[in-house]
Amino acid sequence: MEAQAKRRHKALPLIASPWHRETDDGANGESCSEQYSAEKSRPRVSIQDQDGGTPAFREREEASSIELFFDLFFVANLTSFTNVHPIDDRETISSYIGFFAILWFTWLQVVMFDVRFGVDSLFERLAKLIHFAVMVTFAIIGTKFDPTSPHETYPTMCQLSICLFVSRLVLICQYGSVMIWVKEHKKIITPLSIHITAFAIGAVLCLSGFFMFNSQSSGQFYIAWYIIIVMEALAVFLSSSQWPSVSFQHTNLSERCGLLTLIILGEGIIVLSKSMNYVVQGQNFSLGIIAQIISAVLIIKWKQYFIYMLYFDSRTKNPPSPTLHHFWALAHFPFHTALVLLMEGTSRFITWRNAMEIVDNIYIRYDTIWDSTNSTSSLASQFQSLSTTILQDAHADPVKYNVTGDLHTLKTSDDASSEVAVDAAFGVLLTLVNATLKFFKIEAAQKTTREPLVGDAKDPYTDLGNALIVYDIVFLYFFLAAGLTLILLAVLNILNHRGKWVRGDWINVGVRTVVGMGLAFVSLVKMDLNAEEVFLYSAWMLPTVMLGLGVVVLVDGLAGWILPATGGRGSDGDRKEEKEEVERIV
Repeated sequence: MEAQAKRRHKALPLIASPWHRETDDGANGESCSEQYSAEKSRPRVSIQDQDGGTPAFREREEASSIELFFDLFFVANLTSFTNVHPIDDRETISSYIGFFAILWFTWLQVVMFDVRFGVDSLFERLAKLIHFAVMVTFAIIGTKFDPTSPHETYPTMCQLSICLFVSRLVLICQYGSVMIWVKEHKKIITPLSIHITAFAIGAVLCLSGFFMFNSQSSGQFYIAWYIIIVMEALAVFLSSSQWPSVSFQHTNLSERCGLLTLIILGEGIIVLSKSMNYVVQGQNFSLGIIAQIISAVLIIKWKQYFIYMLYFDSRTKNPPSPTLHHFWALAHFPFHTALVLLMEGTSRFITWRNAMEIVDNIYIRYDTIWDSTNSTSSLASQFQSLSTTILQDAHADPVKYNVTGDLHTLKTSDDASSEVAVDAAFGVLLTLVNATLKFFKIEAAQKTTREPLVGDAKDPYTDLGNALIVYDIVFLYFFLAAGLTLILLAVLNILNHRGKWVRGDWINVGVRTVVGMGLAFVSLVKMDLNAEEVFLYSAWMLPTVMLGLGVVVLVDGLAGWILPATGGRGSDGDRKEEKEEVERIV
């Protein structure tokens, strides 16, 4: 008991050794604080030299609590950026993907160090604290991130350059601390030197961005950021392939990628659940509304669960080779990008479908009132009652969505069939529709220019048209993202496959690819405006994707039952891997 108490309260070392030692008693930095309690007490055999002279680094198969905490910072950043940057035109799509790329590759570089060399120490905790600070700063900067307007946002671009510089500087220090322990082993020094050189070049270029961005510059220097993050990732992966001593074999890189996928799926459920608030707020619970809520809940749960099954059921602990392992990890960037776009599009279409149902109801009630009488005063009275109900349910701004003028024009008209009366009545209808769309946050892109009819009065047709144009873009990226998600699941399956390929494996990959291409081709409906309008205003957008995912899951299950595959969880390849692992431990 006394020995355990001493070990539990033992002080952390300043800089801990990443080596594995059979007689490790904690002196080399293995803390009992449980920050790295998932660390296994056996070496990574695959990185030892033939002569046994090179030390073996520690093997950790599970993420530590502090690493999971870092993953949560990533998702919090993503949520914050999504909330302030809705995807409603081509510029915002490019901005969204651009910020996500910076965020994702910064996360990847931190993870690539942690899974190989992360050991609890005072230095590592300080480094992690700075990485947390960088992520928090990303969240702050992200609210104004817009590379399409460099002259307006150059201070933000300067701040982001400094953040990227600091992140690279910390990574240089972390890899430098590892070199202190392995300085006598050239086979480890060489790849680590390549790592540090790549980050040093990246740090210099990022710092240069601080001086390059200004109100007079073209603002195109931000392209260098993406060259830097790709160059750094390739430098680490390629050098790790050439020098097995620093490879990712027998690390928990696969688990970290899987955990981030799981967290993104969980964050997507939160975003989708928030969209449900607009389905019920201020609305009466008719059978149609209740049916829509139930359908939306099923779509949310089933879609997420289908993706979860397709991803995790085909994942093994380690791909068959280090090179495939690297490509598998990098393939998570487009996969995660498509996944977050799919989640964003799903949340938008949940509110869109409910808004369309209410708009249809407004049109029906409008037509009923218009056909009920020829008296302009009676029409004005009934439209007044309808407007009061709709605007109250939509919590509309009484100043912006004011129908008093149109109602007065209609009431004072001599003939209900006159052009003046018809225009006034239709003006009331457009105001009610615009108020409903506003309630569901279906608005025009922020950069859309709206021309007034007279003076400061806005054209209700333009207001409505610009709002609906947004969903042309949502329609496009939603089905492209859905298709790419399935295609990339097939790619991940190929890169992660172990063992001999059999018919069941080919069926799994083929169905994912074919259905994914089919969903992506649905976006081509946009080329036919009439077909797009019919499909967009129908209730089939979300069910189409859900049915596509369901078909893939069903075929996967049948193929696994009738024609057993070899590459997934619980397969022969995985069982062989587990047998090899047991023999290695023994």
